[in-house]
Amino acid sequence: MFASLVRWSRTTYRGARGSGAGRSGKTDSRSSSASRPTDVAAAHAGRTFKRAQRGLYDGRILQFGNTIPNSRHKTARRWEPNVQRKTLWSETLQQWVSTRVATSAMRSIRKHGGLDQYLAQTKDTHLGEFGRTLRERVARALRDKRLMNEA
Repeated sequence: MFASLVRWSRTTYRGARGSGAGRSGKTDSRSSSASRPTDVAAAHAGRTFKRAQRGLYDGRILQFGNTIPNSRHKTARRWEPNVQRKTLWSETLQQWVSTRVATSAMRSIRKHGGLDQYLAQTKDTHLGEFGRTLRERVARALRDKRLMNEA
């Protein structure tokens, strides 16, 4: 009887890859696409993490999950957006704007043809607080230029 207990204890017998204590047949050992819906839903609702309010993060957020090696021992980890410190030129303001920018936002700025066009064509949820205030500054400067030209 002692030999059978040792055989089936967790430390000596691992069993097939899909078996073991706490293992459900309905979940995979890897993270599913629906495993982190709360942060993603919050970002799309306009609530981003604190650091994203001080730069152009293009809707990128902190994501949490697990590192799962072959031993299937899960270790908590997080994925942070790739953020760089950049100085961008604003045609409308005629000045350099120094800010933190996610690499995805830099790519979008390049695609849109500049900082001003990016700010004008991007959703509020992707801009964040800093982006929205910068957009307002650019819009105010454009309005002032139009009023000067009309007068």
